[in-house]
Amino acid sequence: MDVPPFRFLAKGVLVTGTDTGAGKTYVACLLGRRLAAAGQAVRPLKPVESGCAFLMDGSLFPADAAALRDAIAPHLPLDAVCPWPLSAPLSPHLAARLEGASIDPGRVRESIHSAAAASDLVLVEGVGGIAVEMREGYSFADLARDLSLPVLVVAENRLGVLNHLRLTVRYVLSDGLELLGVVLNDRHSGGDPARETNEDEVRRIAGDRYLGRVPNGAAVLPEGIFSRFRELALSRWPSLSL
Repeated sequence: MDVPPFRFLAKGVLVTGTDTGAGKTYVACLLGRRLAAAGQAVRPLKPVESGCAFLMDGSLFPADAAALRDAIAPHLPLDAVCPWPLSAPLSPHLAARLEGASIDPGRVRESIHSAAAASDLVLVEGVGGIAVEMREGYSFADLARDLSLPVLVVAENRLGVLNHLRLTVRYVLSDGLELLGVVLNDRHSGGDPARETNEDEVRRIAGDRYLGRVPNGAAVLPEGIFSRFRELALSRWPSLSL
């Protein structure tokens, strides 16, 4: 598979999924925790999170951002991880429109630059898939392009993922983005035949960008995934000291 060359403006990775609920937060938590254990200062960032619940004081609680913060950088205030929590369980641009909020892509980019300046690596988690818009006309793919963020795709291991993954990978590459890797995530246990045949096909689709498979309920990132991520990361950021 031909992969465009990397051109980084910010030392960070955009974590996206083949669909909503693929396990982006879970995989990002495992990866961030493993990087921190290797001595890296990692900053998690979920710029926008929709579907947030209201707390008793009327504030919104971004659960995914909280999970990232708690797993990777528990010292950070939650609003530093998620500057734009939204309540409606919709695409961010629709949730923001419904709530009268305005998401400024420029401020999102600034928050990533600030996080990058204060850390060794920023893990930026998107919402849903790569083409989801945070503001009408501005998607997470646009964010990745503007900051030259490589894209890590989390694919839920289930029936239908092969089509979703092909579309996602093709979109990433045709949009001029850098595909850092693909992780297959076993969100559920059970004997679904598709789950046992998917891995070889995912490997075929992703080629040398297939990083590996996260088993259901894993408490730590599989070493094979981290080793491959480390190899790719060090070729781009030799200063990471992994």
